Amino acid sequence: MSEGTINFENVNFSYYSNPDKEVLKNISVKFSGGKMTALVGQSGSGKSTLLNMIPRIYHPSNGKINIDNQDLSEINLYSLRKQISIVDQNTTLFDDTVFNNIKYAKPDATKEEVLEAAKLSMSTDFINNLENGFETKIGENGVKLSGGEKQRLSIARAFLKQSKIILLDEATSSLDSDTEEKIQKAIEELIHNKTTIVIAHRLSTILNSDRIYVMEKGKVLDYGKHDELLIKSNAYKNFYEKQIQK
Repeated sequence: MSEGTINFENVNFSYYSNPDKEVLKNISVKFSGGKMTALVGQSGSGKSTLLNMIPRIYHPSNGKINIDNQDLSEINLYSLRKQISIVDQNTTLFDDTVFNNIKYAKPDATKEEVLEAAKLSMSTDFINNLENGFETKIGENGVKLSGGEKQRLSIARAFLKQSKIILLDEATSSLDSDTEEKIQKAIEELIHNKTTIVIAHRLSTILNSDRIYVMEKGKVLDYGKHDELLIKSNAYKNFYEKQIQK
């Protein structure tokens, strides 16, 4: 994978359980290599479904997805997922040590690499405050950690993995402002020069994006940069004003 440019061409998607209801309708979008693209829209507009098609969690009912002009369906699943990191609220954590939970992203990583990933993700402080530091067992699905701590471990994994493509479901709404600020700083470092696709909940992310796609009911209504969309898209303008009011 050279650039990590992703193209959706006339992609439709329906769940097997309800084939008559299209969740995505004729989606044609481009995510440029090394750039950040944001998806905005109301809940249920199809953003997460679109994101989940890139690691092939879902497959198009019809249409085509390419990465660097190679058909996604023809890429070996293991090598594809090796190039993708997902950061969201639903980090899968194991009843094991903090160290092993980070190392899970790259099983052959050295101790130095794991410690560096923890540092870059702003995790070192909270880890050192745990009863046994990096050797602390965190319980089933990280039950002993807060939401922000889990998310920082998810970012640490992404730093360790050093993948070309970063998928962010940037759900930080439940975090306090201090934790949110730390996570934002870690994410900014993580996504530098990476192909980043973000479901945007924060104004700063939307403003910093190279391109924004506005989604509604499984369709792309409009796309462009923030300033253009404020002028030409009512749906975007409404979304943006609601964010300001928050």
